Amino acid sequence: MPLRFEWLSRIKAVEREFVAMRKAADRFRRDAQIDPTILTERLRFGEIVTASENLEATYTIRIFAEFETGARQYWLAKWGTFPRTVELLDGLAARRKIPELRRENAQWVRLYRNSLVHEREDVPASITITAARSHLCHFFSYLPRQW
Repeated sequence: MPLRFEWLSRIKAVEREFVAMRKAADRFRRDAQIDPTILTERLRFGEIVTASENLEATYTIRIFAEFETGARQYWLAKWGTFPRTVELLDGLAARRKIPELRRENAQWVRLYRNSLVHEREDVPASITITAARSHLCHFFSYLPRQW
């Protein structure tokens, strides 16, 4: 039987993984600037810069994926259907009496994730991974302890 705590831990673990990779990417970038001979396999310095610049966006996508998987697992166990993600969040908010601000914040993270994944023009304001984790964990905390 899934536990809410386990899903909250998984969401938070993605943020911690991002922090570890941020430190590693920053160090690799510094080291490659000092000693370009560490660039192997035809890797160029510009690719390190691009990867570093995209790191937070990449982990924002991952953190939302963990959140969505847990939310879908709950929904499927409870109602047995597979709604679109926007409807999943709205439906959970309505059924679990999740405050409007929490619903809006989770939807904001979803929209930002969509803009990253689908390269949309209508990009909402960017969000840090720390804020994304906070919004998604607050929303998730309204689900039952186990299902």
